[in-house]
Amino acid sequence: MEATLQRSSSMAMSVMLLLLAVLLYHGSVVEAAYQRPESGVSNHHPVIGVLTLPEPRCLQYGDQVIATSNARWLQAGGARVVPIFYDSTPEELDFVLNRVNGVFWTGGNVNFNPHTEAKTGTVYLRTTEYILRHAIRENSRGNFYPLWGTCLGFERMLQLVAEDDEAKIVEKFDAENYPINLGFTDPAWQSRLFKSMSDELFTEVASPLGRLAFNNHGLGIHPNSFQNNTLLNEHFSVLSVDLDRNGKPFVSTVEGKSWPFYATQWHPEKAPWEWNPAWQIERNDLAIQLSNYFGRFFVNECKYNKNQFESLELEDRMLLHNWMSIPNGVIHRINPKIRISFTEIYCIDKNKVESPAIAGTQPAKKLKRFPLL
Repeated sequence: MEATLQRSSSMAMSVMLLLLAVLLYHGSVVEAAYQRPESGVSNHHPVIGVLTLPEPRCLQYGDQVIATSNARWLQAGGARVVPIFYDSTPEELDFVLNRVNGVFWTGGNVNFNPHTEAKTGTVYLRTTEYILRHAIRENSRGNFYPLWGTCLGFERMLQLVAEDDEAKIVEKFDAENYPINLGFTDPAWQSRLFKSMSDELFTEVASPLGRLAFNNHGLGIHPNSFQNNTLLNEHFSVLSVDLDRNGKPFVSTVEGKSWPFYATQWHPEKAPWEWNPAWQIERNDLAIQLSNYFGRFFVNECKYNKNQFESLELEDRMLLHNWMSIPNGVIHRINPKIRISFTEIYCIDKNKVESPAIAGTQPAKKLKRFPLL
């Protein structure tokens, strides 16, 4: 009985702390949301660029990865996926970014301390900064250019917009393998990201007792750090704030005020696609609905972008399906010392598949693009 009372008291205290954190944003004025182009949808078959991550554990299969769940999340929403190599040159990046309809920065393990000696981390930092500048520039020119960041991508996007070169706004949290729900702020109710969500799903996601939002991060951004940064307040609305296991609040969902940028500290892509038994992922019907809702939302945003490939042949040569999705068990059987948390990963050796983004070539033959029925 005493243990039960202690747990109830602890839960009540956590809920109170969460409410206090959320109150930081209550009553705040929300800027006019970025408007989609009046001309409507430009592309019914969007192609989204997904940034790869350095990965030394792919053995002979490659040296960078995209977790298959990240690709499936977008594909289930109606998009095709092109890898953006994290170690691309500016010319290679321009080639891809000028053709895809939006960009997704996934979660992962990259040290983004600007003074790190890890060469791959430094290259990732440089590439994300280049992509962000490109997306901002395109939006300023009137080409609706969506960007999504999850977990690592969330932290990096906010760090960049905050112009926080030393990564001071990013601090430690105890939120690995941690399923919780979202503590909505007032702006969430009328946000682009949440306003189309069904009442049933919104209510369930908002319940303090739910577990639909899977967190798996040891770093994050405190609401105070966000609030104290002028640039973050100018460019983003905080849509949810949550508590880690120790009751420490962290920003968990944001959307751009003047840009079609979205970021979640938690993982909307995992519920339908990741099956690691160690991960405490909720898989009920509403959890799957939540994942699909966000995937479809971002894909639909990308349909308003004007970019397109010169031909279906060029598009096909750049798509992710030119590489293999490898089950984690295959890698483990080859080398039992290697364990991959993801169910499957695309292991990418960009030198083994000719990519137009690297070669800078374009096929001469153009195939007719047929309208969808």
